[in-house]
Amino acid sequence: MSLNAIETSVDSRSFEITPYSVTIGGEINGIDLRETLTNEQAEGLRTALLDRKVLFFRNQEITTEQHLEFARNFGDLEVHPFAPHKEGYPEVLAITHDKDRPGQENGWHSDVTWRLEPSLGSILRCLESPPIGGDTLFSDMYAAFENLPEAVREKVEGKRAVHDFEGFRVRMRARGASEQQISGFDETYPNPEHPVIRTHPETGRKGI
Repeated sequence: MSLNAIETSVDSRSFEITPYSVTIGGEINGIDLRETLTNEQAEGLRTALLDRKVLFFRNQEITTEQHLEFARNFGDLEVHPFAPHKEGYPEVLAITHDKDRPGQENGWHSDVTWRLEPSLGSILRCLESPPIGGDTLFSDMYAAFENLPEAVREKVEGKRAVHDFEGFRVRMRARGASEQQISGFDETYPNPEHPVIRTHPETGRKGI
């Protein structure tokens, strides 16, 4: 696949996808997130998401309400049980990092895999970023699987991994949560097992 822009026609309008790399990432142009999407636009974006895995919308001045309205095009929204949310908006996580509050998400991870059914994804609205550093990075786990050595692939096929939220326990204790409160979360989220090699239910493709 070339890295030329791809134009997708939806509902007599169009949006353009400019790939960021060969397999992952695409910048969307031609859609104003302040406006309500048509069903055709929403379906087009979901198709683009399944293909490119990560979508970017630049220079979109939207409100929190518009952020949530856009997110609902992809399904029901969840409330994160551990992380602090924006006041008045339980579905929105408020993430602020600076020299006094360094980032805690800097390890490679997939979100909320400690749920029995992890979410489709997350929609990040960046309000302010430093001129250097502070990058959010993404990895194509289809490509990671497809490029595994055959011996490694055979070794991990069929294996399952336990997903724990230990990092959140540490943070909850730091915020003063009692062991009884933490124990309640242990009962609600009892360290589910997920396949090491997962098959996407819509694309049928395998990824780590």
